[in-house]
Amino acid sequence: MLETKKLLESKNLLIKIASGINPLDDTPIQEESFLHNPQIIRPLCFLTDYISYEIEKSKKPRKKPTDVIITDEQMEQVTLPAGSMGINEFAKAINAVIDRTVSKNVTGAMINKNLKELGILSEEVDEQGHRNTVTNDKSEGYGIESVTRTFNGREYQKVVFNQVGKEFLLKNFCELMG
Repeated sequence: MLETKKLLESKNLLIKIASGINPLDDTPIQEESFLHNPQIIRPLCFLTDYISYEIEKSKKPRKKPTDVIITDEQMEQVTLPAGSMGINEFAKAINAVIDRTVSKNVTGAMINKNLKELGILSEEVDEQGHRNTVTNDKSEGYGIESVTRTFNGREYQKVVFNQVGKEFLLKNFCELMG
């Protein structure tokens, strides 16, 4: 809002100058001033139009991207850590290269959901009713493993992607996110 106010003040100042009025005291600018030269006035008028455009553009709410869009060039820029990694680390690496003005962020949950739909991963519900992503008989063939981890004194099975799994995700990412 403050920027819009500053833009409007700047626009009004430029309009006065382009109209031959001193913006400091509202008196006519002297005839012999360079500010009466059409080569000066035209760019000032252009700037006032551009400022008006920017003010109007800032009033319109920006639409959030609804699809995951990644170019081949961006995919080539994805850098994955050495060794096995979790799906959230993969999503973070993708988000580091995508253009967020055209693509929504990727989450590990989004990727896992699609892997579950393909039958590559499964889901279990524990005693407390929490849903957990787990590997199944197909997972190993895609380079997806389960490792035991501990968090806050509680053991759990973490799904990780080995080198084969990371290559599968990279090669098939666009199709997975369809």
